[in-house]
Amino acid sequence: MSQKSPEIGQCPICLSNLNMSNIYAISKCGHTFHQKCIYQWIFSAKNCPTCQTNAFQSDIIKLFIQENNVEIVIPKKEEILPFIETKYDNCIQRIMKECKCEILRYETGDLQYNCKKGFDINICSYEKTGRIQIIFPDEITVKTYKSKRLVIIRGKTNKISTVDPNGKLFEYYSERKEFFITTEKTFRSNEGLVRQDKNCIKFCFPKFIVKRSLENGKVTILVYTSDPNKSLKIQICPEHQSFFVEHSLGNKISRCTNSEFLCDHLRE
Repeated sequence: MSQKSPEIGQCPICLSNLNMSNIYAISKCGHTFHQKCIYQWIFSAKNCPTCQTNAFQSDIIKLFIQENNVEIVIPKKEEILPFIETKYDNCIQRIMKECKCEILRYETGDLQYNCKKGFDINICSYEKTGRIQIIFPDEITVKTYKSKRLVIIRGKTNKISTVDPNGKLFEYYSERKEFFITTEKTFRSNEGLVRQDKNCIKFCFPKFIVKRSLENGKVTILVYTSDPNKSLKIQICPEHQSFFVEHSLGNKISRCTNSEFLCDHLRE
């Protein structure tokens, strides 16, 4: 009597049976799918369809099953994950293998991200205060808050731009405390340009652009280099203190880090 093949289950995306030669899993959670199904899902959703764990194409692995004892062989963690992880007393450090960016996750819930290869940018997420802070060269700092308030500080001139939770733009010098509201584009000498329309407020600097949505408060930052094919995108949802960072090199886009979860605003 021939031995019955073990049950593998169904793909939760297409609901068809899984085949031993075509079974793929997300390494972070272990849920299984067909290859085509999960690659198409991850391309648009960036999470596991079963448990909503954040996931990317680099997290998908092929499972090898021995038919006689249903042994699942998963490659070692170092071969799967796109980063090298080191645990310290108060934080976990991750160094991305491809872009060499550094991520520090602290026990307090705070997160620090350093992008030093081609982009001198530092991002800090502070759990207790609900603030995300991005520090750029030339003493420019961008701060977002859970209230959806956006603050841009120009350290060299002490000029500050603030977008309040309702989308109103205020600009002033820190030492004089003189406020004025801008409703149309404003030119600044050596400090970039501010543009506002019914959809967003855009701050244009020589090497990067900060765009704040007037619909949901989402902040998008695009950073450029002398190489037209190389750029960096940071997307932030201040309300949920959620963000991700993507590198773009020609037609290749790779996400090197994100906060512990991505809210629906960042999946749009």
